[in-house]
Amino acid sequence: MTHLAEKTMSIEKEEHLNDPESLKAANVDTVHNDEALRVLEAYDGPTTWSDEEENNLRRRIDLKLMPVLCATYGLQYYDKAMLSQAALFGLRQDLQLMTGNRYSMTASIFYFGFIIGAYVAMILAQRYPVERVASALVTVWGVCLILTSVCHNYQGIYAQRFFLGFLESGVSPLFMLMVGSFYKKNEQAFRMGVWYSLTGYVSCISPLINYGFGSVGSSKSTWRYMYYFAGGLTITWGIVIYFIMPPDPVRAKGFNPRERYIMIARLRTNNSGVRNTHFKWAQLRELLLDVKFWTVFWIALLSMIANGPISTFVPIIIRGFGFSSLNSLLLLIPIGIYAGSTQLLLTWLAFRFKGIRSYLIFGAQVVTTVAAILLWRLPLASKGGLLFSAIILPSVGAGYAVLMGQAVANTAGYTKRSIASSGLYIGYCLGNIIGPLVFLTTDAPRYPIGFIVVFITSLAAGVLALVYRWLCVHSNNSREALGVPEGFDHAYEDDLTDKKKQSENGVPRCTPCISTDTICEIRESRRGKRKSVNPPSAGVRPETRTTQGVLSQRSSLKVCFSRPLSRPVPPRQHTEAVNTNHDLSHAPFEGERTAVPLGNSEDHSVSQTGNHSAPQVDRTTSTLPETPLSASLGEGVGQSHQDDVDTGYLQIFNQENQLEADIVDMQATFELRPDVFDPQQQELNQTFIETYWDECYCWAPVLDMKTIGQEMAKSPLVANSVAIVGSHVRPPLVQHQGPAAYYDRARTLFYNDEEADTLTALKSLCLFYWWAPRSTATIHRHSSWWWTSVIIRHAQQMGIHREPAEGHPLRHRLDLSLRRRIWWTVFARERLTALCQSKPCIIDPADCNISEPLLSDFPSDERSQRRGLIFINWVRLCGIIGSMAKALFRTGNGTHTTRFEIYRSLVGWIQNLPPELCLQISGSSTAHFDKHVHQLHLPYLAAIIILHLRKEAHDLPQALPPAILAASCIARILHDILLRGNARYLMPITCWYTGVAFIPLLQATRAPRLAKEAESGINILSRAVEQLQKMWASANVIKLGMDRMKNAMSGTLPSATCAAAPQESNLGLRWGHQLLGPSSPLDMDGEYDWTALFPFATKQTGTIAAELLSNNELGTVTRGLASPANLNFYETMQSEYQDFFDTFTDFPLDFTGLDHQGQDANF
Repeated sequence: MTHLAEKTMSIEKEEHLNDPESLKAANVDTVHNDEALRVLEAYDGPTTWSDEEENNLRRRIDLKLMPVLCATYGLQYYDKAMLSQAALFGLRQDLQLMTGNRYSMTASIFYFGFIIGAYVAMILAQRYPVERVASALVTVWGVCLILTSVCHNYQGIYAQRFFLGFLESGVSPLFMLMVGSFYKKNEQAFRMGVWYSLTGYVSCISPLINYGFGSVGSSKSTWRYMYYFAGGLTITWGIVIYFIMPPDPVRAKGFNPRERYIMIARLRTNNSGVRNTHFKWAQLRELLLDVKFWTVFWIALLSMIANGPISTFVPIIIRGFGFSSLNSLLLLIPIGIYAGSTQLLLTWLAFRFKGIRSYLIFGAQVVTTVAAILLWRLPLASKGGLLFSAIILPSVGAGYAVLMGQAVANTAGYTKRSIASSGLYIGYCLGNIIGPLVFLTTDAPRYPIGFIVVFITSLAAGVLALVYRWLCVHSNNSREALGVPEGFDHAYEDDLTDKKKQSENGVPRCTPCISTDTICEIRESRRGKRKSVNPPSAGVRPETRTTQGVLSQRSSLKVCFSRPLSRPVPPRQHTEAVNTNHDLSHAPFEGERTAVPLGNSEDHSVSQTGNHSAPQVDRTTSTLPETPLSASLGEGVGQSHQDDVDTGYLQIFNQENQLEADIVDMQATFELRPDVFDPQQQELNQTFIETYWDECYCWAPVLDMKTIGQEMAKSPLVANSVAIVGSHVRPPLVQHQGPAAYYDRARTLFYNDEEADTLTALKSLCLFYWWAPRSTATIHRHSSWWWTSVIIRHAQQMGIHREPAEGHPLRHRLDLSLRRRIWWTVFARERLTALCQSKPCIIDPADCNISEPLLSDFPSDERSQRRGLIFINWVRLCGIIGSMAKALFRTGNGTHTTRFEIYRSLVGWIQNLPPELCLQISGSSTAHFDKHVHQLHLPYLAAIIILHLRKEAHDLPQALPPAILAASCIARILHDILLRGNARYLMPITCWYTGVAFIPLLQATRAPRLAKEAESGINILSRAVEQLQKMWASANVIKLGMDRMKNAMSGTLPSATCAAAPQESNLGLRWGHQLLGPSSPLDMDGEYDWTALFPFATKQTGTIAAELLSNNELGTVTRGLASPANLNFYETMQSEYQDFFDTFTDFPLDFTGLDHQGQDANF
């Protein structure tokens, strides 16, 4: 592409994205998702930004938004509080308000209109552009305000005040919603305090203005001039708002595409969305059942009872102290300064310091409580004290400013947040309705009943603020206990409210679809139908993702095979056109489309049409194209019956099977697929690659370091699978989408068959092991066991488990090394999972002839060879563990010889390890730490524990000394890992290792000589589980199981004295040789030496190792432990040994049997 063309495309792209209206054309599911997804889907630049960029952008938002909010809210309070100041200049006398409680009702009736209008205004604001709704409301209430001057009795002022409240009602909740849409949670409280502080600062300006009008000599009442001026000013400002108010981040003007992207993307941490125009009834129902909402509602109601006298009676109360009307107006100035300053101060403190908002609300309520007591009890002669009390009485407003930000920040879901903000104002209104009514005219000038009510309600509101804090803390603790971290991967999926984010953890179906048991389908936004954007011209990449059209276009190729092709098929492009029949949140990365060159072969009849359909192949002929597999980077579509043993079907239909496979392969060859290696992802992808290589390659060596970047660039499935690993195991500290989003996309790509190369698909699925969004408590298609089974069945269908014999013509066309690494990766994982989850083994080695992995199957560089060596030995160990699992599940068919083969195999494995893979824990400290070698020995030690547990009449299995020593070694390994400060690379099955090791150590705490180190080991296991809880919810299950067994310890395990064996036998830990037979390679002078399992352990390894190894050398009884000697095991050794296996299948279920739901029980 030429420089001029690139520049032209850049200009077109910027013009396209800078037009807010163009965003409407993006066919995003705005029913279930937030409209912010339009911007995120349309953006094509870098996805990371600096702190300086964000700070500059926030300042620009402040300059555009805050002056508008401040001026509007200042005018609202000016107009609303005009009544109390006009009352000093004859309004009560002119409108017959001196009788009874008419004046109080005039103040209260305003808030009846406020209640009714708040929800109407919020529904209009959600459905229509915010700036239009705000402009209309302000303009019309200005007209209504002027009409106050034409009122001549109390009935007229009642009607005027009701409609004024109705029109002004939408401003405050609307502003709360806008602040929540533009600012992050930690920024919201202070911004709300800024515009809310105008309630105080306007009280400094309005008395000066009205002082002037009050001094005007006229035949008309001076209070009418006050309303003329205020109404005219409000109408003018209402018109101005239409042109200058930023509506929301999606449509705000004056921001370039990058600024708009940052403005929206940075709000992911709010987990509450930006804008959604569809009302969700399910979110309303959830809100009405939310205890936190009702707590906030009552705080607002009770605290605002004090606001009634503040906004309506303070000038009258001050005049009751003996001041004139004009001086009473002037004395409102210090009250306004105090009120505005405290509102700014408290909201700034809430912004500056975390976790103190409820305390700030409580403090403000206490100050108001003190002021009410002073105004009630101080004598009229104490004017200074009374004035001081009147000045600090509005402290409640500062607490309310903090409450607004707190309530909005803790509510997710656009509809729920909108209604919650309006609900907060209903409490606000009810408090303001009640407040003036308790200040009776007959109680003037002291109003004792009124101030007693203020005292009680303010104190009650303060206590409720502390209750609200407790509710939030309890909710957070419950989320953490479930292992559900606050994630931001689904921040713009508007069906996720703050409650659903705890329970569903990023794998949601929207509430309406759940209630009707239907499938979520995309419905185009109604706004998107009003205006469309012309499709991009040919050769220009479209800048908006659509579910039909551009992305689904493919080259139309009609290939007729009248005779075999004389030329090889061009290499397949390993990325694939996006299947657009799914949610756009699952869409893979996009890249620029390029045509696949076909060459000049005259065997190709190519026609290009506007519909761009997939290639059509003549299926009527059995003549097959010669398509060598070596022509492509992969093996193409997996032929399902390749290398199968013929049972009578394959030979008959072999020709048709081969034809169908080649046709599908040819179709995939000519499909045009986008390059997924988006420039904005390059830096993240590099870190993901490094994480995979550093932490995961030893256990899933399916991708080569030299080609992984190329594979990610060409395959969306590979790119997202590697991103799953990188973002979960070593999450970047910059903005990224997170493992849940990557997993959703990768899973969708796989299930939609969008990866034509089956080997590439299997490589990607091997990486799904490092993420599982649901617990294994229920059957679902997200668990490690599910994906392992899927890989095995696909591999068997491709014939990966069977290699062609030497000299077979197919052998040289296959990547045997890659196939072995894929097969043995899933084999090892299946064997481990079979033991830890008590599942039957799927793979039968008798059906396989695939060679074991060799070092020659790995790249020749030194690092790859070392990792390959670890992998090879890990696979061998997992094979032994699989044999153990089979022995445990088939106790009725097995023999003792088979079981003792497990011992022989384990000893053979550990003794034949290369020196560089030996566990270095022979000393008290680990001088040469290797995290991969340490992890390699964890399953080995867990296997030893399993084989040395027996279960009698107790709830907990009884551990033999080898199990206790193995458990102490696991604790030592985890201790070495925790010392290095990072445990995220530990595989999820590590949770099970900690649970297995816990049981012997728990029992060892009963032996005085071993208790100290055993308790230390248990503490290490607990710390390790706490680290694992950050990634794997199965760790929560293990933690609960540990706590349960600790509590059951005293009542289930036999005491040391009860377990003691007759000492005269003097058998120690020696096992009879008749179990092994005379030909056993482990026979040493007719005895079984279990210490052969621990060549890496010495007396310096730890107290437990020193004690057990020493006792075994001396041949003495290890008292207090469940051993063959002290349990009279020797006399019935043959029959008792069978019990080991009869009860093992119960043990792995001890943990998972707990009724516990978590994010990821991915053993």
